[in-house]
Amino acid sequence: MKQTILPPLSSGLDGQPTKRVWLAAGPLSLVYENGDLRYIKFGEHEVVRRIYFAARDQAWGTAPNTLSDVRMNVRPDAFDISYTCDNRLNDIHFTWRGTLSGTADGTITCAFEGEARAAFQRNRLGYCVLHPIGVAGTAARIEKVDGSQVKSAFPKDIAPQLVVDGILQPMLPFDEMRALVHEVQSDVWCRVAFEGEIFETEDQRNWTDASFKTYGTPLRLPFPVEVHAGEKISQKVTVTLQDAHGKRPVPMDKTDQDDTADKPSPEGTTFSILTERFPLPAIGMCVPLGKKLPTKKEATRLKQLKLSHLRVDLPMWDASWTATLEMAAKEAHMLGAKLEIGLFVNEGAEKQLTTLSRTRVRPLPGFWTERVNEEVARYLVFDRSAPVTPEAVVTLARARLGAAARIYAGTNKFFTELNCNRPDATLLGLVDGLCYSFNPQVHAVDNSSIRESPEAQAETIHTYKTFSNGKPLAITPITFKPRWSLGDNSLEPATKNTEADPRQKSQFVACWTLASLKHIVQAGGANSITLFETRGPRGVLERAIVFPVYHLLADIAEFGDEVVATMSSDPLKVEGLALQKGKKTLVLIANMTDTPQTVTLIGLGISPKAKLKLTVKLLDASSMRLVTKKPETWRTKAGMEISKPVLTLPAYALARIDW
Repeated sequence: MKQTILPPLSSGLDGQPTKRVWLAAGPLSLVYENGDLRYIKFGEHEVVRRIYFAARDQAWGTAPNTLSDVRMNVRPDAFDISYTCDNRLNDIHFTWRGTLSGTADGTITCAFEGEARAAFQRNRLGYCVLHPIGVAGTAARIEKVDGSQVKSAFPKDIAPQLVVDGILQPMLPFDEMRALVHEVQSDVWCRVAFEGEIFETEDQRNWTDASFKTYGTPLRLPFPVEVHAGEKISQKVTVTLQDAHGKRPVPMDKTDQDDTADKPSPEGTTFSILTERFPLPAIGMCVPLGKKLPTKKEATRLKQLKLSHLRVDLPMWDASWTATLEMAAKEAHMLGAKLEIGLFVNEGAEKQLTTLSRTRVRPLPGFWTERVNEEVARYLVFDRSAPVTPEAVVTLARARLGAAARIYAGTNKFFTELNCNRPDATLLGLVDGLCYSFNPQVHAVDNSSIRESPEAQAETIHTYKTFSNGKPLAITPITFKPRWSLGDNSLEPATKNTEADPRQKSQFVACWTLASLKHIVQAGGANSITLFETRGPRGVLERAIVFPVYHLLADIAEFGDEVVATMSSDPLKVEGLALQKGKKTLVLIANMTDTPQTVTLIGLGISPKAKLKLTVKLLDASSMRLVTKKPETWRTKAGMEISKPVLTLPAYALARIDW
């Protein structure tokens, strides 16, 4: 099979398998991966999600870590690791020697000493520490660089990323820090100390990262920062455990340590089907850029997804918008879907919206006449110059499009824009709903980081409900890769195709999408979801090739619109979605890792000792040829029967379970 069709199962874009080393530092367990430390745990409590080095250029592009001369000395309760790392991206060229150590008393130290090999501009250069999403709401102590201490707590709801006088603000009072201490459990606290830079924290859930990030160089200082050739830089991060009084606690017994990361545990993972029910949101997709309609075969396959709508973006200042709209209307007509129209206006909004209200789309009978509001699921109204739709533009859109038009306001970008520009009561009274978009690659591109994001996606919905006064939510669009670079502040629609992520065609994207849908639905707030594009390298199929994510969406479309609540004992290993139709239940389960995982189904009368006839069909590496090249054959292929609700999932496999 050609690699261009199905990339190797890997943790990144280089096609190389992930190399992990499981470590211990006394009572702490953790994972080493490509120079980083991940998932530092005290028993079942995750205390630090990740410690890593980041070299980011003036457009926030991240220079990859290229390691050499890696040396390891791993003992049962301690470790010493050292390596040389080279970071290169555009004008960045920085080389450093990193040392990682863990001792039997539960101390973990990360340090580096480096030198700039050339002059360059950087927005960030040094260590970042990610605190797990589970610390939200827990007590914290901030040790300031001036020696003072402040008692606080990590916010439960997502803290707005505020901008004051053009300067990005940290998550106060988590600023000007030399150490950050948070509660782990009764009388056990985790202290993270920083040297070599002033550190502060932001709430990364704003971008659907499942973490709070503490980073060096305060954003109050001007950036980018010029780094001179030959300049030497060093930093250190130290993690320790202590009690509420700052003293070292009694270490936990080693037998109580939890399994870490993707390392399979002997008992496996449990996946429980609960009793609560949720409606499945309307699911649509984006119209790909270009002037070609789907072929007959593509249209036939796409109709199997029963799409609610197709999103099309119209820059109203561009005369070509009418042709774009007509092409999208034709595709929607072919697929039996409505349109979700992104209206982007500028200072000529009044004329632009007036022109739209008088436009007729031909040659589709009945489209855009008196039945226009039956054919348009919603209008997403955006202003070219504002991060969130201004009230004046919404008022104008309502006047021009009519009272029956379903008008949504919000942002074409991330949740953070809506969170720090929350709508007031007047705006909420004018709109039918609000919208924002997301993708899992704002800050990291590796599979381990991406699979964490669905939990944070749900957190955006929980926070949304605190300020939206019950208004419907459209999450649109959800893409796997960003639609623009982080250095691009454009608020306009994409008019050029960005480089596609080759993983769009892989099992991993299907697994991630399954986890994403589960968390969005069970957060109970999104009425509509717009996923990917219909066709092409950012879609669910491309010419004769069908991607694994297509079959996930086809399974959901086939089975119905009621979701049954589920719970995984380890969502970073195994995640899934359950749907019910009459007396039949469909469970879709994904292995989120690149190692085999054993999962036991619990609920709806199922127990490990029960003798049942479950039908299981595995979408894994061995079935890829059928899945991608003969999708109709795959969809009619019968599953195999198993007598007990226990199965082993290969790497990045999806299981369809019927009973």
